[in-house]
Amino acid sequence: MERAGATSRGGQAPGFLLRLHTEGRAEAARVQEQDLRQWGLTGIHLRSYQLEGVNWLAQRFHCQNGCILGDEMGLGKTCQTIALFIYLAGRLNDEGPFLILCPLSVLSNWKEEMQRFAPGLSCVTYAGDKEERACLQQDLKQESRFHVLLTTYEICLKDASFLKS
Repeated sequence: MERAGATSRGGQAPGFLLRLHTEGRAEAARVQEQDLRQWGLTGIHLRSYQLEGVNWLAQRFHCQNGCILGDEMGLGKTCQTIALFIYLAGRLNDEGPFLILCPLSVLSNWKEEMQRFAPGLSCVTYAGDKEERACLQQDLKQESRFHVLLTTYEICLKDASFLKS
């Protein structure tokens, strides 16, 4: 066991290899807009700060760090997140499913933007009253192939046991 502050034989701190490994994964996460287009992004030209945001999200993913994309309203958090899903599906063959929790007031906007920017990714809206959600649950159990599930915070709390499965 090495003590804190010790160095390896090469004079580098033991964390050096971990840092190199992490930086390598971050560099592997470099996302280009032309790649996103090839993998299915349509209907939008990402601005430089949005592409930077997608790269940051991809880097966090590769480093297995959670994160919050905290841009101000109107700067394109939705399209950056959709671009991340396209990256995960296209580059890493990770097609989810991904869970989006949002206020009810923007649920339809999410659905529209998923259809416009990522028509190749299937998106399910999980909302409605208890009976409607029970029908959706049956449908989802029978046909479980979808990439993104959209729902609200409140419904997620009510139906957490189903959504976990």
